[in-house]
Amino acid sequence: MATLFTSILETLRYRYFPRFVDKSVQLMLAGARHEIDRAWSNKILVDTTILGHSIAHETAWISTGMKTWGAVEIPTGYAARIPVHSPEDRSDEARCVRFLAPIASLARSNAIQLLSSKELSDERWTLKSGVLNGYGAFDHSLMRGVPITELPDAQYSVVLGPKLMNLPNLREQRKERLSKKEQPLYRDLVRVLGGSNSQDAWHIYTAEENGCYCFLTMDFKLLRNFSAQSQNKVIAGLKTQVLSPEEFGRRFRLPSISPRLYSYHGASSLVRADL
Repeated sequence: MATLFTSILETLRYRYFPRFVDKSVQLMLAGARHEIDRAWSNKILVDTTILGHSIAHETAWISTGMKTWGAVEIPTGYAARIPVHSPEDRSDEARCVRFLAPIASLARSNAIQLLSSKELSDERWTLKSGVLNGYGAFDHSLMRGVPITELPDAQYSVVLGPKLMNLPNLREQRKERLSKKEQPLYRDLVRVLGGSNSQDAWHIYTAEENGCYCFLTMDFKLLRNFSAQSQNKVIAGLKTQVLSPEEFGRRFRLPSISPRLYSYHGASSLVRADL
């Protein structure tokens, strides 16, 4: 009887729990929508780190021990979706991830507009696909299906071709491209943040030029660097801000939501939200 009840409960989780979570989060975001609209803060440039950390569930092999198969013992188990962060995780990453689902919900309802850029897309091309999409068959991203609009950039150019053409790789082309940019604000940002942060400086410049409320990132080194330079006149003069999901969430009173509640979203496999 207990097994039958557990089976029915699990079926209900697959079928109805995601819809219940989505509707509940939408209701909790009513006040935030008003605050965001009133502050004209609905345009957000999204860093690549956000997409990587949004993979809040991964595929794991769950061992069921050794079983006898004929005359030999073999390890047995099954693959299942499990949350990446434990409830006790208080790291910067775990705290920020708790605000990604509410941000994604705001974007799906058009309360905010998530933006990318040519240079951010260029960054993603040089990453392994698993970094942004997960490495396992059952991995799940909190940002899956969220619309992200790419900003135009007439100055962006890249040359692609077969290896025999001996062309510089994408990273080399990016470095050369950024070194040739002469926009005064961009050069000032490079000077303040440091030459090794030229890519981040360009993203901040892009956000500023396109009237974005913030550049949303989980690059904690950049966040610390930007905060340390907050009194510099170049940084103080910016309208756009550099914020983590947690900082954005606290500012607009978004609910902090455990990714474990999203364990059954789009699930067609076994889920172990308890692990």
